Amino acid sequence: MPAAPVAHALGNIDLKQIQAFLTVVECGGFGAAQGALNVSPSRLSSMISDLERRLGLRLCQRGRVGFRLTERGEEVYRAAQRLVAGIEAFRSDVSVLGGRLVGNLAFGMVDNIISNPANHLPVVLSRYGERAREVHITMHIDAPHELEQKVLDGRLDLAIGAFHHTLPGIAYRALFLEEQTLYCGPAHPLFERAPDGISTEDVLAVPYAGRGYMEDRRPLRLKASARSFSMEGLALLVLSGRFIAYLPSHYAAPWVARGGMRPIRPKKLSYQSLFEVAVKKGGAQTPALQAFLEELYAAHAAPKHEARRRA
Repeated sequence: MPAAPVAHALGNIDLKQIQAFLTVVECGGFGAAQGALNVSPSRLSSMISDLERRLGLRLCQRGRVGFRLTERGEEVYRAAQRLVAGIEAFRSDVSVLGGRLVGNLAFGMVDNIISNPANHLPVVLSRYGERAREVHITMHIDAPHELEQKVLDGRLDLAIGAFHHTLPGIAYRALFLEEQTLYCGPAHPLFERAPDGISTEDVLAVPYAGRGYMEDRRPLRLKASARSFSMEGLALLVLSGRFIAYLPSHYAAPWVARGGMRPIRPKKLSYQSLFEVAVKKGGAQTPALQAFLEELYAAHAAPKHEARRRA
């Protein structure tokens, strides 16, 4: 591909091409990005090819070998992130001058917290929606470590989850607690045992399904013989009758009520997880993000015995 002076080419670049490039990278390839952008395969390929031609750089490898960024492509990706963030900040700053909240808010959280009575996010979103009618909200569900990484690299403005390994580039603030309880299903050998008849040795002797994160908080050091990063996956493993697993008490409650699960020594083996909001340290917060955080903090009184501020 003939090289072109990048500075000269930048003036001709359509922002839609840059956004398309960002979407391809964040979706992990062209196939998933087509649906996200609602464009045809040929149109998306043309947009990326045109961007490469204008920059005079090969940005990615694609084809039978799969999608992969080139070294220059990774640099352009980071620069494109900064460009889009700068444009968003400009839009937000200018809108404030007119007394409006506009722009985008990328919000991430872990799965299946909606039934936790201590979680007041529906109220937060309702109040925020009235206050910021012109802000477009994008919600992402992911594991805690993935959420933290997306906050650090700017793909998320904030994230909510149980973060047990703090990162130096992130500021955390306590929101609410979630009880974690060990469960088994009806076909499990411990299901019909009297609560007082289940010993620690009995628990350690049966197959355990781990969550993939939060394992350091368990009262017992259980060795996982299966693993899932989602609550639904763990629930399926429990319902199989083969495994025991920790689930949020509020999430397991419907199965417990109809006899599909039972807790195992809850007074001894249950524990509390602290849920926090994570935002990037030192980053310029848009008015849209600031307004959301105000509503979030107003709706959640931090748990007193675990209300930590982590520097």
